[in-house]
Amino acid sequence: MAGVLLTSRRPSTAWGRLKNPNIDPLDSMGLPSKGDNRHGCLHTLLDFKTQESYYNKIVERYMQFCAAAGRNDDSLERAFASMSLHQDLTGNRARQPKDSPTLPCATIDQLNVSPFPSSSSSKELSTLTLSMRKLREALVATHRHDLFSQRAYIFIIRACILTKHHESYNPALLHLLRRIHPSTPLPTPELHEFVGYYVLDLACRQEDVAAAFAARREWRWKDKRIESVLRALVHDNWCIFWRIRGVVDGYQRRLMEWAQERVKRQALKCLGRSYLSVEREFVEVTAGGRAWAVLKERDGVGWELDGSGQRVTIRRVRGN
Repeated sequence: MAGVLLTSRRPSTAWGRLKNPNIDPLDSMGLPSKGDNRHGCLHTLLDFKTQESYYNKIVERYMQFCAAAGRNDDSLERAFASMSLHQDLTGNRARQPKDSPTLPCATIDQLNVSPFPSSSSSKELSTLTLSMRKLREALVATHRHDLFSQRAYIFIIRACILTKHHESYNPALLHLLRRIHPSTPLPTPELHEFVGYYVLDLACRQEDVAAAFAARREWRWKDKRIESVLRALVHDNWCIFWRIRGVVDGYQRRLMEWAQERVKRQALKCLGRSYLSVEREFVEVTAGGRAWAVLKERDGVGWELDGSGQRVTIRRVRGN
């Protein structure tokens, strides 16, 4: 329209400013293997100082998670179990290194944990696990085999064993023993500790007892408790397996959990073939200390209790 002066209006100061996004420090880095240019930080983890700073952030967050989760009884155990339970539903203690934080050991029986884990705990553990993977990839990409990488791998392996995240602890364990140890030898207590984890993982999770014995011979490794576990798996001796499970540390017990389901099934099969009726307590002890109600509900045990509720009828004798 003639005579009308058109002027451009500038946004006010309040509307012209953009708020800085609230970015999790652990999410600010991308995966080096994928070239993830997250928040403009492409491959920053390839810098040694950045790796050390990122590691300190992971340790700090991990300790905060343990402190927050451990306020109530059994809450820390439930928090660790939430990670492994979520995965399942969807698909002798060595001296600590000088600079490596002590990780809490948890005695975790999945059947004594709620099958619906806290979403916040599971999300936090998932974030920590992914951050550990980023750090591992950066250490591998930079061919770093110094004391820092050794300390970082020790922390990662222990933390991921507690969450039963074998996709993280298994490659980290192999890298520590095969790559880092020849360049930067582990102290004898730590070497004994992590070779023991390797042997237990082969026998319990991978179900390759022959490879476990081969690894034991290769590393000239001896441990009476773990050797008893290997013999128990070879001979299907659930009595020894359950007894050793009660005396090992939290990390070894967590690795033994990979085998406890098949040990339990074998024990129950033996009861079914050998007895007509037994005491209910004997059945629970044979199944690794699981309550009768749990065996009925989650394991599908079809045996029946008598009127007193103290004796289990396994088979009934048919009349002529």
